[in-house]
Amino acid sequence: MGGHSMEGESMLFKHKHLLEELRRNGRKATGEILSITTLGAASGLGGAFAPDEDLSHTWYDCRMVLRVVPEDRAEPPFEATVLTRTHTQKFQGAHVPVWFDPADHGKVVVDYEADLERIITATAEVKRLSGISDRSRHRTEQRLGVAWTPVDDVLVPIEAAARAGRGRVQVTDWPVDAVHEAANEAVAFVRAHAATLLPPRDGGWDAWFAGHDFRIFQSYGPVPATEGALDTANVQVGVALAVLSALTGRMVRFEVSVAGVLAPSGELLPVASLRDVAHTAKQAFAQRLVASVGNEHQLGQVSAKVKQNIEIIFAGSLGEAMRLALTKHVTKGFQPI
Repeated sequence: MGGHSMEGESMLFKHKHLLEELRRNGRKATGEILSITTLGAASGLGGAFAPDEDLSHTWYDCRMVLRVVPEDRAEPPFEATVLTRTHTQKFQGAHVPVWFDPADHGKVVVDYEADLERIITATAEVKRLSGISDRSRHRTEQRLGVAWTPVDDVLVPIEAAARAGRGRVQVTDWPVDAVHEAANEAVAFVRAHAATLLPPRDGGWDAWFAGHDFRIFQSYGPVPATEGALDTANVQVGVALAVLSALTGRMVRFEVSVAGVLAPSGELLPVASLRDVAHTAKQAFAQRLVASVGNEHQLGQVSAKVKQNIEIIFAGSLGEAMRLALTKHVTKGFQPI
């Protein structure tokens, strides 16, 4: 397990020991995540913790506050705080399988092996049904701070995560400089127009942005290499919606993909080819594509087969894109950052 801290290895050892103990003597339950703090990420663990190459690249150490709902409904739910390791990043409102000691509710452990098996099973089923890459996981995974956008013939998830900092934007998993520039501009736009795009906040949003950093990344690893700005410019609206989702608690609807560039005024500028982005969104089973009104004249270039399978809606501004792409209601259990 090269590259892991001794503290991380010690935590994993204690976690695995408690998991084995509670599997023998405890009871099963579901844990609803009320709050979560990510403590760090580690590279693939290898051995028993790496069931396949695709899902073994990262584990996250975190602290969760859970609402534990026992499998036996005669037992009342209770809250517990756990240190655990999970394969995928988790967010408020998500659910994880847990075991607990009925005589001591201080003994609760997340069954990370069952959670990983569930992810693998769900991914395999999506592959079986769709015959496309595991990027189609947006059909079964829905989380705050994620938007989907077509890039280089692939529907790519863009994730935005905030943490305390100095107002910086870090972009990872994107090999093209144009994406870094687009992401910085998108975050800057949301910051500049927070008064109209975001709910009121004590102390004001400008002070909040000045004290926090955003990491913009691709949830399932590096994106395909692309040739230049034309292939990547349409990520800008996706980044903006991912940031807005993370800050408002409203998810980008799982069936929606977005494409467009932000003008300084907030207007959505067109992407190079509506036909290409619509085809990509349809291939990955998105049901709605939100694009710029500047692409409306290209609608005739989109094949009838694609238009039968995906609704294409045009928006003139980021505000309109928000109304078309984000859920109306805040996610249950959402706690502002």
